[in-house]
Amino acid sequence: MYTHVIRNILDAADLARIRAMIQRSKFVGGNESAGGAAEQVKANEQLHYTGPSDAQATAELLFRALGKHREFHHRALPLEISVPLINRYQVGMSYGPHYDRAFIVGANNRQIRADLSATLFVSSPGDYEGGELCVAGDGADNRVKLEAGDLFLYPSCMLHSVAKVTQGVRLAIVFWVQSMIRDHEQRTLISNLDVVVGSLAERMPGSTEVRDLSGVVNALTRMWGEGN
Repeated sequence: MYTHVIRNILDAADLARIRAMIQRSKFVGGNESAGGAAEQVKANEQLHYTGPSDAQATAELLFRALGKHREFHHRALPLEISVPLINRYQVGMSYGPHYDRAFIVGANNRQIRADLSATLFVSSPGDYEGGELCVAGDGADNRVKLEAGDLFLYPSCMLHSVAKVTQGVRLAIVFWVQSMIRDHEQRTLISNLDVVVGSLAERMPGSTEVRDLSGVVNALTRMWGEGN
């Protein structure tokens, strides 16, 4: 599996800012961000920003939070990140099994390739019943319901859905990542090696082994990587 739970992307102050912005905005039907067959199974709402300043502030807050989070960069190796969307599921709403689009709108209306999908939870688990993110893999659904501020990252090619909300309201930020390493197995190998290098560097600072293993990580990234 190439899925990852990444904790505490947003802190309490960031969550408060996002929730305050949501309170002064309105939601519209979420079908405009779906494509193809996904439109037929999507029943949720998407935030309609009151003005470009709110949209820009949300994107800047998210990108700043991701920029400070080392584990996100280890796992995603991001090259481009899409414009973030905020969605809402009220009682009775769900999103049936679907695949994400191959290309998504990024910064300056550029199309980016969706290698990884990300759901960043804004609601706490106690705020709603149902509403789990269900990602198919190994013959069963991985049902995900994380704390507010936590992120679930998974390959965009995986079949996934959102279970029906039966009580309360589910809020989340969704976005997509074009990775420097397109292949999920190659990306995971580089990510795992980089974690090992970091661990060894703490135990063996200044060692030639750490230096040389870091060189291997860089060589693999250079071999498999894609740039702008």
